[in-house]
Amino acid sequence: MKVSILIPTYNRAYIICQALESALQQTYGDFEIVVVDDGSTDNTREVIEGLQSEKIRYVRHEQNRGCSAAYNTGILAATGELIAFLDSDDRWKADNLERKVGFLARHPEVGAVFSDVEIITSSGLIPSLTALMNSFPKLLQGKVKGSEHVFSQRQMYLCLLEEVPIKPTAVLVRRELYDKAGLFNEAWPSGTDWDLFLRFSKVASFGYIDLPLSIQRWSADATHRKYLEQDKVFLLGVCREEKKKLKNDREGLRAVNRQILGHCSNLGYLYLYSGRRRKSVSTYLRGFRETGDLGMLMRAGTALLPISFRDLLKRSVKSRPRLAEISTAPLSQSADKRPV
Repeated sequence: MKVSILIPTYNRAYIICQALESALQQTYGDFEIVVVDDGSTDNTREVIEGLQSEKIRYVRHEQNRGCSAAYNTGILAATGELIAFLDSDDRWKADNLERKVGFLARHPEVGAVFSDVEIITSSGLIPSLTALMNSFPKLLQGKVKGSEHVFSQRQMYLCLLEEVPIKPTAVLVRRELYDKAGLFNEAWPSGTDWDLFLRFSKVASFGYIDLPLSIQRWSADATHRKYLEQDKVFLLGVCREEKKKLKNDREGLRAVNRQILGHCSNLGYLYLYSGRRRKSVSTYLRGFRETGDLGMLMRAGTALLPISFRDLLKRSVKSRPRLAEISTAPLSQSADKRPV
């Protein structure tokens, strides 16, 4: 099966060669690389052409349209049966495609397969994305590390209602899924991968390889950092729309409420530490109204305290940092100093 590797990029001439080289060095050889340049103003094109590879095809947006539009342009330009994304600041292990293509060949009933991810941050290496999750690891309890799994539509849907264990750079998708579930939502600059994966879970089962076959870099110019607030607002909106469809699904309601709590907590924190105290309090209160969680009332109360006193209270309680806390905190902070 031919794989189309789609690399969206914007002003990443300084690092895109690492992504391209990791794609070109794959042990599985039946692939094309489509680089979608989203209106870069640096020398991205010259860097790509300098590699002189017949496997690379260059597509350009004349104006910057956002990562979702770049993703969609790549999908429409792809000629492969399978679609893989590789963000321009990320890398793959050499056997990434071979393992995932093999999985889909052995499991024709599976629509998409993903793997664990190593994460490079300014503070060091996080060896496993999965280890930062709350819901997804429950599906792996009792399983041997490195094993492969097939999860039903229902299993992945419930998991995705609560959290997103899938990174675009770590998933291989059958092209037909885009025909069934649609493309990325171009109206928002960030967060649209979760919206798409949620739609995928309604039409296909997922496979998982419990190995970190992809390496994600949390760069200062990453889309989810540049559009942090818009990302959380969009995700919260998708949660609320999905919740309307779950009136008689208690299990689904519990899962989506947990994600609503997470987004309200992150947004409330973001508003508070950017000087928008009133908006922070209203966000925490809205989280309480949505879910009935008393913790949101406590957060609203502490948001009214001076920030220095609030930080003192937080430092008195130590816990393992969650993924949301690490990804929303400033790059200069270390994980153990990020507020809950």
